[in-house]
Amino acid sequence: MASLAEWYRGKKVVITGASSGIGKDLALLLGEFGADLALVARRRESMEEVRQALQGKGGEVLVLPADVSDRQAMEGVAREVLDRFGHADIVIGNAGVGGLNPAPSFDLDIHQRTYAINCLGLAYTLVPFIPSMIARRDGILVGVSSLAGFRGLPKAGSYSSSKAAQGVFLESLRVDLRPYGISVLRIHPGFVETPMTDHDEFRMPFKVPVRKSSWLIAKAIRRRKAVYLYPWPMKVLTWVNRMLPPFLYDRVVPALSGQKEEIRPRML
Repeated sequence: MASLAEWYRGKKVVITGASSGIGKDLALLLGEFGADLALVARRRESMEEVRQALQGKGGEVLVLPADVSDRQAMEGVAREVLDRFGHADIVIGNAGVGGLNPAPSFDLDIHQRTYAINCLGLAYTLVPFIPSMIARRDGILVGVSSLAGFRGLPKAGSYSSSKAAQGVFLESLRVDLRPYGISVLRIHPGFVETPMTDHDEFRMPFKVPVRKSSWLIAKAIRRRKAVYLYPWPMKVLTWVNRMLPPFLYDRVVPALSGQKEEIRPRML
């Protein structure tokens, strides 16, 4: 069996949210493997850093500044990728925002923006590539969601619900596209060492270094893993949370989260 690096060499890969965090490090890893990359994010400068770091690694790197919540911009991204690469083997919808939005001071503007990026942004990223993948009878669509999407976490009504919506959306796509040879994957990370988790508003156990996260995601994509949760201790805790009846969940989870009482609505 080919090594992970050999499997990715020459693959045409689109990654959104490629200017920081999981997306940026995943781009660096797959670029080191020799994949051809199309990087999408709002910040061109950070993506240019990735392109410069990957010079001489063998793959081509396209830098495509765009906001994933802009449908026309993302349709333009798909056209440019298909014009340049001919096709996309893997499309990774990684762009997303976190946030805190406690119900007593719930901010509907934060809610709207969270859904625009996490839910509509994921659809605007993946859907434009479906026709070309159907024509080729091959392709992998990936959505980077979160373990937060399995139950409503305290003070995270916008974030948790948007991640839950992502998971259901991806599952529907998976069922519909399987007959065409297209795999649709749901990746559910726990806490990863990125700028999004660089705060102390609540406890973040079993935090994963970003490079380890990239390796785990790369391996899951190669295996075409339909649903992948990591790290394993958080996976176990997530499954336990899912089984808790409401009367226990409502008391236990807020107490264990370690959230500060003075939390105000904000995006992360």
